Amino acid sequence: MSVEPKTGNFKAQISAYFKQQTLSAAQLKHLQALEGKPKSTTWLLASAASCLLAATVYIYMFTGINYSAISKEIAYNHNSQMQMEVVSSSIDDIQQHLNRLDFNLIDSSQLDQQQWELLGGRYCSIGGRIAAQLKVRNRQSQQVHTFYQAKLPDEWLNITQQKELNVDGVTVKVWQEKGLLIGLAK
Repeated sequence: MSVEPKTGNFKAQISAYFKQQTLSAAQLKHLQALEGKPKSTTWLLASAASCLLAATVYIYMFTGINYSAISKEIAYNHNSQMQMEVVSSSIDDIQQHLNRLDFNLIDSSQLDQQQWELLGGRYCSIGGRIAAQLKVRNRQSQQVHTFYQAKLPDEWLNITQQKELNVDGVTVKVWQEKGLLIGLAK
């Protein structure tokens, strides 16, 4: 097809040329079929991404240490007043006798050794995990408290919040220190 030069504006000539062009019926049908319906995989992908995001937010916000359940178990152990299996003022002696523990006992930075005297220890469980129940005495008040240490599950390692709850007449303080779940009951 030849286009004869016409006088006038080039833009107007281009516009006139393309206005004269038409699609065949087959070409028009093919283009309309492409435009048609949205692909279902797009919706599927968007739905999957939304579900993944919702699950991540749920896990991040609603999982972690169940302070209430742990505090109840610590209060129960405290009120049971079980006898110590090891009577010693040395954390190393207690560690040696409680050799089934899968962690090392620590001297907590929350319990100043000048203020607290270690009396002994025994096995107990917290959250279905083996733990150590230590008896400590406050040197000023002479009150005996129970002090708990348990291995902290990996998913709780980043939790540093300290909680204090009153359960069954027992004040329970729970925190994380050096990879261990720590509890103090009085």
